[in-house]
Amino acid sequence: MRKNIFSKILVALAVIMLPLALNSCSNEDNYWTEPVSIIGHGVVHHEATIEVGSTLQLRAERGILIGGTGFEWTSTNPEVATIDENGLVKALTAGETTIIATTTGSDITNQGQIVVHVVNMGIGLIDDQIDQSEAE
Repeated sequence: MRKNIFSKILVALAVIMLPLALNSCSNEDNYWTEPVSIIGHGVVHHEATIEVGSTLQLRAERGILIGGTGFEWTSTNPEVATIDENGLVKALTAGETTIIATTTGSDITNQGQIVVHVVNMGIGLIDDQIDQSEAE
């Protein structure tokens, strides 16, 4: 009787765990991957907003299960903002770009990304000021 209950528990656990294990295989080689975390001043929920002409220093962090020796940084829209090999974003013009950090030095690549919104805060500020000395 005891052996029968133990067998049923093992089968139940296998039925529950198998779909979870298969779901964790997310890339084409069926390896489980963990996303890279990108952090920086003003980065909230994978987004940041910076002004044209300013910079934003980003840092990538790998989790315990992420291998590799470094990160490669890319910007999906380098006309809006560029990023150098040290994670420094330079805002060039108003718009939006996605910044991606990809692990290097490992057979399995892991990525993290954030969306950077570049805004031009100076628009309209000078036009709103009227010189009253020349009025009339």
